[in-house]
Amino acid sequence: KYSKVFPVRRISKENFKSLNPKSSMSLPSPRLPWQDMAMVLSGVDDIVSKYARLKYAGQQGYFMPVLFHVYKHVLGIGWTFPNKEFPKRLAALALREAVMSDMCPRCNGKGEISTGMKIIECFSCDGSGLLRRTEKFRANFMQMHRNWWNRRWKMRFNREVMSLFDLFENDIEVALRKRLR
Repeated sequence: KYSKVFPVRRISKENFKSLNPKSSMSLPSPRLPWQDMAMVLSGVDDIVSKYARLKYAGQQGYFMPVLFHVYKHVLGIGWTFPNKEFPKRLAALALREAVMSDMCPRCNGKGEISTGMKIIECFSCDGSGLLRRTEKFRANFMQMHRNWWNRRWKMRFNREVMSLFDLFENDIEVALRKRLR
């Protein structure tokens, strides 16, 4: 049924890229047809569908609805926040980490940078090509001291906020397995 030239990983979340018009027009494609992927998304909650389209298909129009859902989740936990902007920033940090690429933006995942004269190891990712998500970055994003972030918010953030995305990923995985056997 699918192209024999390109092996298709039927259960791969990268197949959601076929929902983009540009991606589905190019032939031959290693991805499943967009109709199959739309059927997968019809079997999950609306917010999970929007998250999948945002993360895997890169459809940025779904950023605000997913951000608002994460914000409501953060408010629903019942924590006391230092200021009114804090839960908004916490939701933005979580969504940014969940949908952001792991590729280093400075070297585009190559691990090295050309200076014109010679090639040097990328100093942002230490030559790995992967973005480092550090607690220092998170604390800076939240506009607080690193020690305060580590002591008061690090565990809460990982356990209560980022776990929401684990649930989304699990729902997507179950829907993929159910629909694409």
